[in-house]
Formats: sequence, C-alpha cells, structure tokens
Amino acid sequence: MRYELYETEKAEKNRKKLEKKDARINDNIRKAYERLSQDPYSGTVFLIGTLRGKRKIRFMGKKLRITFAICEECRRLGHRVFNDCVDCEYIPDNAVKIFDVFLRGRGY
Repeated sequence: MRYELYETEKAEKNRKKLEKKDARINDNIRKAYERLSQDPYSGTVFLIGTLRGKRKIRFMGKKLRITFAICEECRRLGHRVFNDCVDCEYIPDNAVKIFDVFLRGRGY
C-alpha cells in the first residue's frame, strides 16, 4: 500500500529552508519522503515524552530527521490527543503527517 504525505506548515517551511542550503540535502529529503510513502513503519521508531505519538526517521548519516505520524496507527492507538491534528477528519488512513524536518542539533 502506498501512503499519501501531508506536511504541516512548519515542516514545509523547514524543508524548503534546508533544501536551499544544499542540493544533497534536497535529494536526501526527497528520498526519505519516497521511503515514507512506501513503508513508514520500516526503520522508524516511536518518540517519547512531549513527542509521544509521533515517529522519527533519521537519514543522511543521521544528520537529518523527520518527525511524523502514521494516521492509521495514530487513530488505532488513540494518539490524536498527542498529535493534535486540526485536519485529522479530512486525512485518510493511508496517510503520513509530517510535523517537522530538521538538522540533528536543532530538534529534540
């Protein structure tokens, strides 16, 4: 099954900023997005604490990170409260909501 990707405004803004820095970053983000759309469960882990309910993926030598939620999993496990998606009812189950894209030192 293929998953649709949805970005928050924050994720889109940060992604565009990073893509302007370096063409390699742009390519790596595009590959990570493709990987998430194919199988968001593979190579990702749940976050804890204030980011509970979200997952992360690390790439580009673990320098870049993406925090996201898989909508079907979020609904099944009752993580709606943690992720606070205002557009949840409009997003299908086969979707991945991307919350942030950032360099390792900037995020959590």
